[in-house]
Amino acid sequence: MKFNNNTKKTLLLAMIFASMMNSTAFASSFSDISNVQGREYIEKFAEKGYIKGYEDGTFKPNNTITRAEISQILSSFNINLKFEEISFSDSNDWFYNAIKKATENGFLSGYKDGTFKPNNKITRFEVIKITSMLVRNSDYDKVQLPYTDAEKIPSWVLNDVNNLYASKVIDIYYNNLINGNEYITRAEAVTMLSKALEVNNWDMNNVTQNVKTNKTNPLPTPTALPKGVIGYLSVDGTNIKNFPIKDARDNAEMLTVMKSAVGHFTQTPIFNGNVGLSAHNRDYKIDFRQLKNVNIGDIVTYRTNFGTRIYKIIVKTSIKETDFSYLEDTKDNRITMITCIEGNPTERLVVQAIQI
Repeated sequence: MKFNNNTKKTLLLAMIFASMMNSTAFASSFSDISNVQGREYIEKFAEKGYIKGYEDGTFKPNNTITRAEISQILSSFNINLKFEEISFSDSNDWFYNAIKKATENGFLSGYKDGTFKPNNKITRFEVIKITSMLVRNSDYDKVQLPYTDAEKIPSWVLNDVNNLYASKVIDIYYNNLINGNEYITRAEAVTMLSKALEVNNWDMNNVTQNVKTNKTNPLPTPTALPKGVIGYLSVDGTNIKNFPIKDARDNAEMLTVMKSAVGHFTQTPIFNGNVGLSAHNRDYKIDFRQLKNVNIGDIVTYRTNFGTRIYKIIVKTSIKETDFSYLEDTKDNRITMITCIEGNPTERLVVQAIQI
């Protein structure tokens, strides 16, 4: 029998990745992971039999990973939920059974044209989405993400990032950027999955239950807001009900924004940390004139593209107009509202609430 180059390549890949999975070989034999971050998780993952290295004794930790390859890893988990049965026009190869099982269990899905694109590289956001299926942390909506590009995280994966961060499956990245659209390495993908299984004490019954919960009752996906609006603000006991919020880059823009919306200080976060807001105290339909009526303990609701947060008022005081200390960032999630005080041009009213 004669084989063309493509056939040879397919057979070689099939043999390599078939040997990568379902082995009990310890990763301590890998010759190229001694200085790799997450080495202990890679070793544990291999010890459990979920992955093996290559025939030359390497793991190739810095190589990227494809959709077919991660499907092969996922199919090695003892999960057999079979939410739906799907077939793809481009998956009749060595990875057929792996893709079938991974998609039936709800980890991945195909494309609208009926393809799976098995050889496409997979991104960090995509692996976060997959890994989030394995854990469920009730505090996912209370964490403050540390990433400086957190506000660029797309809505379809935002709560999955929160879920994994709350579960301590993911942490700080290089330069404090999550860079979720980058292709993920084999080392990072295996480390992430390994940490998620560790959260479950490597108990596949717990993992299966989490997958079932996350599939049938998924984490909410924040809904998109109108262009130019970053969120809506409501304060109990006042007329502030779903007031639109818009960005203001400087004092001049803030004055313009406050004619029709609550202004957001762009030097403060949009969602995680201390969100700084300002509005007039009279003469406009959208203003903070009734902030003076709030009490400590009153509830503030803030709805954004990144989700909805509930806060409790802890501070109500007057400050000098030059005092910006209440806008400094915090380790917890807060919202700070500032407005003028009628008849006292050098003072400002500040109301600050902390997430509950």
